[in-house]
Amino acid sequence: HPYIYKITFATANESSVLVIRPFSEKGTLKDLIYKAKPKDPFLKKYCNPKKIQGLELQQIKTYGRQILEVLKFLHEKGFPYGHLHSANVMLDGDTCKLLDLENSLLGLPSFYRSYFSQFRKIN
Repeated sequence: HPYIYKITFATANESSVLVIRPFSEKGTLKDLIYKAKPKDPFLKKYCNPKKIQGLELQQIKTYGRQILEVLKFLHEKGFPYGHLHSANVMLDGDTCKLLDLENSLLGLPSFYRSYFSQFRKIN
């Protein structure tokens, strides 16, 4: 799918998994929002609230449509994706591409599990 970031190499054994993807100079959606460089250390990138900027309306429309299209595609294929957040959306030019699709296959809990688990029943 055009909105899924490609994997260069993947391997697994009984105790671990290794996934390698190409490096992106633009970084993730989170990097764009925080005006951060992908290679900077985590604390330098994300712990200065003064650097946070919003997105332009056109960016919101474009990225939102692309994310919804890939989520619809995954849903139609019966593939769960519970790890959607700005750090799992890679920017490739003016295109958003989802990362970490393998997390559900590996049995990792959803990013939002703690929010869902507080409800007794969700329809």
